[in-house]
Amino acid sequence: MTAKEKARMAAINTAINIVANAGKDIILGLGTGSTSAMFINMLSKTAGTGIIRAIIPTSYQSEEEAVKAGFKIISLREATSPDVYVDSFDQCDAQGNVIKGGGGAVTREKLLMRLSRRVILIGEEQKLVEKLNIPVPVEVVPSTVHGVLAIISSIGWRPMIRQASGKAGPVITDNGNFMLDVDVGLIDAPSEVEQRLKLIPGVVEAGICPRKGYQVIIGTSDGSVKSI
Repeated sequence: MTAKEKARMAAINTAINIVANAGKDIILGLGTGSTSAMFINMLSKTAGTGIIRAIIPTSYQSEEEAVKAGFKIISLREATSPDVYVDSFDQCDAQGNVIKGGGGAVTREKLLMRLSRRVILIGEEQKLVEKLNIPVPVEVVPSTVHGVLAIISSIGWRPMIRQASGKAGPVITDNGNFMLDVDVGLIDAPSEVEQRLKLIPGVVEAGICPRKGYQVIIGTSDGSVKSI
């Protein structure tokens, strides 16, 4: 097991313990991506499916992973306040601000983060930085994309349409939208960057998440964890 894998496993195991001790009959919100998939599979094997009443997924991928692991799926029509939301992140700064959306499900993820009573974001120490600096994922209505690109470029930022692998052309989200990755440079004020992106007509959601009471769990290469 590599140092990165060991760190990821440490974070996942900590999240599993938190969920397993959160009570019974839990409504769990589930993020998208490889870490979330590992989490839900390990949760079913270690804590079982009995403590979870149902899963609200953020994508077709997370829905499939939860079903394969033996969990029931429901929608926000049936439960609008998940007890716990578990997801990963792409980068986290020292204050607990995060960038997420690498899996292309940023709108549904941020909605569930807002609705959930408790939010747990997990990742490995390689993703922890002093200040956020990677491109910000942005979901955009397809018909507006070139106008959005022009506005973002006029600000002085560098946007790129995310290209798909396994198919020609751009990434299409589960909502039928395009994903951009916007290089805004070093991020000193995450809330300001989030607001400026979201005010652009055609932008559905931006993958920068200023700290709002989320619990960020960082796994380290020695198997320990730290929480922000």
